[in-house]
Amino acid sequence: MTSIFYLHGGPGMSVAVERTRYPQAQEVQWWQQPPAAPCAPHPYLDLLEAALVEFRRSVKEHGAPMTVMASSFGAHLATHLAQHAPESVARVVLLAPTYNPEQAALRLARRALALNASHADADKVTAALAAFDAAPGRARFWDVFGALQLLPDVPALYFGPQAGDAPRHFVDVLQQPGGFDGVSAVAISDDFAATFRALGRSAFNGPVSVLFGRHDPMIDADHDGPIWRAIFPQASLRMVDSGHFPLLETSLEACLA
Repeated sequence: MTSIFYLHGGPGMSVAVERTRYPQAQEVQWWQQPPAAPCAPHPYLDLLEAALVEFRRSVKEHGAPMTVMASSFGAHLATHLAQHAPESVARVVLLAPTYNPEQAALRLARRALALNASHADADKVTAALAAFDAAPGRARFWDVFGALQLLPDVPALYFGPQAGDAPRHFVDVLQQPGGFDGVSAVAISDDFAATFRALGRSAFNGPVSVLFGRHDPMIDADHDGPIWRAIFPQASLRMVDSGHFPLLETSLEACLA
């Protein structure tokens, strides 16, 4: 019987990455985030509501509170569940939670540029970053993201040096049909940027674990750790030997430890 409700990263990504990595993990409900509805005025807020509805349904079926585990952007969904259904949450486990997804993505872009400074298209990334810095905005943010795709092996930068075959598996799954929904990624990300407000202290008072990857190119744990602890003062913060995806680079047991 499932006892862990898992919220994958993204938005726009597929939970197939984790599901195929852990095919025997019957205790985990790998919830697939639904796509953004066409012309929806607030797709991020719709996603929050969909997560809450599915979580409550799962808890009712399970018959007891469940552990909420979330990766990257999924941490915002997990925080929403903990705030609005604290009695249904047994524990919260946040894996490399991105509090500010835009800044995390820009940090990745700068890391990729530094490692590929001599690449033929490096100047396009440099120009896009300079334009964003001069006049930040979502259109210029997506210009950076578009230019970033011109550099080689960017997905591999998400991972630490001991990740083994995890980067290849990640890319292979996301390249399959349904592996990544770009339209939803843009719609949900833009709505998040437009509607997000600083999070206050959570109503959930149970155990919380926050794992940061030592080699994560997207998150500054020294900066973000205090932010998550302000939301969950009881949180245990831990550094693990991974990049941005501890669950894909370590093990389910290590993430739950």
